[in-house]
Amino acid sequence: MAERPPSSPRVVWEEEVGAPQESSSPLEPCEVTTVLPLRIDETLPEEMPEKPGWDYESSDMTTVFGEYLQPSQKTDVLLVAIEALTADDVHDRQMGSDIVDTAMTDPASWLTDVPEVLRCIHTNVEQICTEPARHSLDSLLLLLTKWSPREVVRSLLVISPTCDSAAVAMWEVMISVPWALWRVVSELLRVLRDWQLRRVFSCAADDACIYPLALLANAVIDSKQFAALYKTQRYLRRPSPVMLSLVLAGLTTLSKTSETARKMLVLLPDIMENLLAANSDIRMKALMLFINVIPHMKRKEANLIALRLAEKLPLLFDDESSRVRELSIRLFEDVMKTALGRNTKKMVKKVQGALLPLFFHTNEKIESVAKASWDTLRACAEFLGWRRLSFLAETGQTPLIGEYLITHKRNSADEYLLQSLLYVENPQASVREAAVRFIGLAARRRRILRLEKLWEICQSALQSLENDAEHSIRCLAAQTVLILTALKQKPRSGWSLRSLWCCA
Repeated sequence: MAERPPSSPRVVWEEEVGAPQESSSPLEPCEVTTVLPLRIDETLPEEMPEKPGWDYESSDMTTVFGEYLQPSQKTDVLLVAIEALTADDVHDRQMGSDIVDTAMTDPASWLTDVPEVLRCIHTNVEQICTEPARHSLDSLLLLLTKWSPREVVRSLLVISPTCDSAAVAMWEVMISVPWALWRVVSELLRVLRDWQLRRVFSCAADDACIYPLALLANAVIDSKQFAALYKTQRYLRRPSPVMLSLVLAGLTTLSKTSETARKMLVLLPDIMENLLAANSDIRMKALMLFINVIPHMKRKEANLIALRLAEKLPLLFDDESSRVRELSIRLFEDVMKTALGRNTKKMVKKVQGALLPLFFHTNEKIESVAKASWDTLRACAEFLGWRRLSFLAETGQTPLIGEYLITHKRNSADEYLLQSLLYVENPQASVREAAVRFIGLAARRRRILRLEKLWEICQSALQSLENDAEHSIRCLAAQTVLILTALKQKPRSGWSLRSLWCCA
């Protein structure tokens, strides 16, 4: 006898017509039956998006295809058109887009072989880079999902049972809008209920973590019911990276409405648990989800996760992905403002520890990250009640901000100096330069430093920059080492505090 799959919440889908289906076998103590009404017609858009400016009635191409080609021939033409979307020539790509858009007006005669169309999309999707071509392909995928969801889902599972990067790109399009997400999830659940299929389609079988999407898409279930169902299994605790990426994409789609976003509070601890160990793509999706969800929560609810996020987010400020850096910095500002009661004092320490990293990132050449850093630095100063720092951040007075951080809280000088050493090796030259200048400023305040060994550490770190690719950084580091050496011998040297910011 076949082995029974692990016990999990049983989800029974109600068909569009008819009463809810009931399980014929008694439920085990740990099982829960939830009826998910499948009301697709109420959530589908009235029409699929069309390409602006296309006049189907006046198109000679439509006439030719409509009158002279058989459905099987039209499908062959569509496959060639999808391949044309990858062409280098702009006219070839435009012709491909025109044919794809034409096919979408009459899916009954054009989409006669859904598996073959999906296979062609899977082969070419990662080579389609231009926005108009990608728009046409995404619209076609959504139409296929609407036209034949069962065939689309199962065909894609056959094409890529391990869910490669091309399949991930396709799944993400298919769950990018609520109505399509609902159809895809309903079909995946049918696959998950079939234990034999689960063993074949490894991407769908992985810990069944598609269930949270199904539960969240159900408008009937409230926050308490969802939390109770989720806690019985905690499907997002240790999913594979592929499934976590897809589930996060679906959750982001669902988090755009207040009612659904508020149900997600129970998911957030498990998502946070995976945050630092994940790759940049998953981190980005998780951060976008948090940014969507937190504004929909009551302040008391958000306060439950604020401190934990405030601990983790600064570790993402230096992520290799500029998008992750930007999102983590902006999210830090959001969670900081949710602190209440006892957590406020604890949050103050987290905010103070983030000031110098934020200051260094204001020097980034990537404008979006630099702006996010300035905005969050100013918000942190306001949260702490440091009016002078808030003014300096508002006016962008970089040299004076460095001075302020060193002198405002003397017991933080050692910590700031140690933090600055991490940025001496930053990939961006502008950030490395800011770190060297800050060390030079700290050198002028040697008397407030408590650890004498810091001088040796700083000198060693700066000497490592003698082979830096940037001439200006090599010179600045050499000058700062000389200053450190001179100050160690003559602590009352007459160097000007601001002169280091003028070194070439």
